[in-house]
Amino acid sequence: MRWGWLVGMFSIAFAIAGLVALSTRVDLSAVQQPGRTGEYLRSKLVRAVIRRRAARENIPPGPPDRETSMSLSVGKSLYQNDCASCHGLEGNTPTPVGSGMLPRTPSLNSPGVQSYSDRELFSIIREGVRFTGMPGFAGAEGNDQIWYIVDYLRSLR
Repeated sequence: MRWGWLVGMFSIAFAIAGLVALSTRVDLSAVQQPGRTGEYLRSKLVRAVIRRRAARENIPPGPPDRETSMSLSVGKSLYQNDCASCHGLEGNTPTPVGSGMLPRTPSLNSPGVQSYSDRELFSIIREGVRFTGMPGFAGAEGNDQIWYIVDYLRSLR
């Protein structure tokens, strides 16, 4: 009977010591870049969640005038109003605000961003991505406007 009590107390003390040690090692700073392994795991998890979400969402078809010069100019104008403050005017060099985020704001002409499908880009812009600094624009822009932004992002390749 005494051993059971002693083992229980030891287990509780060990658990508390482990939590204290773990909490002192966690760095919540947005300045410190994650290691390659952490960034790899984060990016794979985010991509999997976005793919799953885009596959399940009811994404409306784009407007009939997509990918015309007019829709690209509308998309560029919307991009400059909504996105350029973090991603930069040309989409390839993040602003100081975007560079200060963790994870860093990606270059929109990068292979990682351009490998998303149009549906996935639409979902990212409309719904945002939690814990990344990417807001959702569903309340600010209509579906046609979000499609125009997707078309503009495709033109950055």
